[in-house]
Amino acid sequence: MKQYKSIIIYAVSSIEQKQALENELEKYGLERVGTQDIFALPLEEYRTKVQAFKAYLRAYARKHLDSQDTVLFVESRMNEERTLTAMLQTNLTSEEE
Repeated sequence: MKQYKSIIIYAVSSIEQKQALENELEKYGLERVGTQDIFALPLEEYRTKVQAFKAYLRAYARKHLDSQDTVLFVESRMNEERTLTAMLQTNLTSEEE
């Protein structure tokens, strides 16, 4: 079973903006999961600090996407044994934390 550090789930109304977002995600090492609008950062590929990447993606989404679009950032929290301790979800297009 493949393990992921973070997962991005999105719904973007504009085909052009959706493609631009997907290109941006691929540029930062995320890979598409299945055929749905889901990208993930594999645990073994994890090189970037999650909070810095999440802040970048939040700024990107707010600048380039419409208010009706949604980008969810789901991240795993693990202990030293790589046992999942929590999953946190953040809507990057929302003004609220």
